[in-house]
Amino acid sequence: MKYKTLLITALSALLLIGCGNKKAQKQTFDPIIPVEISVISQSNDNNLRNYVGTTKSEMELPVSFPLGGKLTGIYVKNGQHVKKGTVIARVDATSAKSIHDAALATLNQAEDGYNRLKQVHDEGGIPDVRWVQMETDLEKARQTEITARKHLNECTLIAPQEGFISMDKHTTGENMLPTTPFCRIIDMNKMIVEFSVPEKEIGIIQIGDKAEASFPGLNNLSKTLEIIDKSFVSNPMGHTYTIKAKVPVENKDILPGMVAKIKLSLSEASGIVVPSSCVLTMPEGADVWTVKNGKAYRRNIKVGGFVKNGVVVESGLESGDTIITVGYQKLYNGAKVSF
Repeated sequence: MKYKTLLITALSALLLIGCGNKKAQKQTFDPIIPVEISVISQSNDNNLRNYVGTTKSEMELPVSFPLGGKLTGIYVKNGQHVKKGTVIARVDATSAKSIHDAALATLNQAEDGYNRLKQVHDEGGIPDVRWVQMETDLEKARQTEITARKHLNECTLIAPQEGFISMDKHTTGENMLPTTPFCRIIDMNKMIVEFSVPEKEIGIIQIGDKAEASFPGLNNLSKTLEIIDKSFVSNPMGHTYTIKAKVPVENKDILPGMVAKIKLSLSEASGIVVPSSCVLTMPEGADVWTVKNGKAYRRNIKVGGFVKNGVVVESGLESGDTIITVGYQKLYNGAKVSF
């Protein structure tokens, strides 16, 4: 009886061990993780974008009377072409001339006294202290005369460069405030078109790119422009960036303030582009999950710049590779996946 009881107990233990091994074997099975994939292919996406800009001169120089005064003469007209050194306008110089005359008289007096005492000083007739004072007075008189002459000359407004006059209406007798621009001199040989682009496109546009522009005010005159500058600071109101494109020099009909319709071909990355959401930033660099023979493997890649439709991959992936775009959070190397 005792022997039968021991036999039954041993058989029960063996059955339990067998069942436990089966459960353990079931737990070692690899789960199949559902994911979404994308097959890599070469990308060369050209997108045409339309913008609206305005023309302006890259060299618009404001000119003004530094000390202000009452206008006594205007010698140019709006839109007139002037050369460097042309007299533009004058303000009343009566006070400035009086000050200069007084300074000039003081200078002449100081020079006369200097010349009279120089021979005496050379012969030792006056002490050095008095001679130093005489030299100081002469230098003060010279500097005073230079300043007074400068103020007198500033009563006449001279064109500092060649260009076209752009100014509001002025009349003689009008009081000009100091440093208030009387007019602007525009260099028509340096015309540009300024337009704004959204922040998601500023990284694609490069200096040297070509753009096609049409000008509605000139019967839709069409010209090819070259991108010469792009802003690196956005407009806080619209989160846009300013682009400048150069207008060909020979187009003299294009005037400041004209509307320009811009067509720009934004060439996306030529090569492999992957969605930025599936690129993992790791201490050793950037990684993506790839699929091979139904299993997931992490692969290190070298990324370039960001473009509109993702991230440029410079190395680590080839055309035809399969990457996991969704569901990679629970993956590990060698994990079985379904898609």
